[in-house]
This record gives sequence, structure tokens and C-alpha cells, in this order.
Amino acid sequence: MVRLSTITGLCLAASASAFAPSQVSTRTSALNAISPEKQVGVQAPIGFFDPLGFIQNGPYGSPEENFNHYRGVEVKHGRIAMAATVGMLTQQTTRFEGFLSPSQNLKFEDIPNGLGALKAVPLEGWVQMIVLIGAHEVLVKQREGKAPGDFGTGYFGFAMDDQSSKQLRALSVEVSNGRLAMLGILGMFASEIVHNGEVLAETKIFG
Repeated sequence: MVRLSTITGLCLAASASAFAPSQVSTRTSALNAISPEKQVGVQAPIGFFDPLGFIQNGPYGSPEENFNHYRGVEVKHGRIAMAATVGMLTQQTTRFEGFLSPSQNLKFEDIPNGLGALKAVPLEGWVQMIVLIGAHEVLVKQREGKAPGDFGTGYFGFAMDDQSSKQLRALSVEVSNGRLAMLGILGMFASEIVHNGEVLAETKIFG
């Protein structure tokens, strides 16, 4: 339990910068000047959803700056959740070959899928992952004046920086899929807890 608490605390510390108020004001571009109610991600049937008024009253500056921060966090978490969801499904049937920790004679195939990996991975392994996450947070920065989540890496090698209908559709799809993935990975974790550690128990209905 102490080990799990330590790992959880380090993960929270590594990701805390995502919620820290920015010290440098982001330049407002033509994209950012658009009203939040008309931004990508405002979709039927709910439409614009901000019941607690974070956009108007948030700590990051103007409504545009608040929106950019929260949208950047949403996109980042959506990308992580999409990777996590695909990872959970992949690990259910496929594992890397070789040793995760040669000194402990621990192979990748010995690591359980799902939440059980939190206890099975050695602390040294978690430290390496946390350092990598922290380095990414420090070194990879949002491009000023660009859409939230734009780190200059393009979309699988294709640069879309023209605000065309193709780009806006791609951004809308990414936001939607990210939201679904966040619900999906939380649902997988909840299912694992409800079924006493059995991962993806619902998939049994497919044979």
C-alpha cells in the first residue's frame, strides 16, 4: 500500500504542471479570438457545457486564455486515454518478449493487464516512466497562437495549420474520441474493481 501511494504521488507531481497557471500570457490568434461557444468540440446534443463558469471565472486570465488552458488539458488527457484504452485491449492478447527487470527475473509477460500492473512493476521502473513524463512536460511546449494541443509535431506527419474544414474536422474527431476514451478507460478500471480484478470481463460475451 505504501508503494502504491508513493507511485500515485509521484505520478500526480509529474502531471501537476498541466493545471498550474501559466506565467507567460499566450498570444491571442484568430482561432483563440473565436467565442468558446463556437469552438471545436461544442457538439450536439449538449452544446457548450460549462455549468460552473470556469471559462469566465478561471484563474488563467481572460475567457480565451481560460478556454485555451482547459482545452489543452482536455486534449492531452484525451490522447493519454486513447493510448491507455488501446493498450488495455492490446495487452489482453499480446505482450512484449524479454525481461522488464533482468535483475528480478521479471518478464513482460509476468505483468498483469490493468490495475494489477501498479503493484507488479518494480519501483525503479515507475521512476523511469515518471522521469520521462516529467521531461516531456518540461521540454515539449504548446505553440503560441496555435490551437490547444498543437506541439508542432503535426498529425502523424501531416502538418495542418490552415484552419481548413479538413483540419477542423480532424480536431473535432480528436476531441470527441478523447472524451470517449477517458470514459472508456475509467469504465475498464471500474469493471476490473467490480469483477474482483478480472480485466475486461465484459468481452467474454464475444466468445
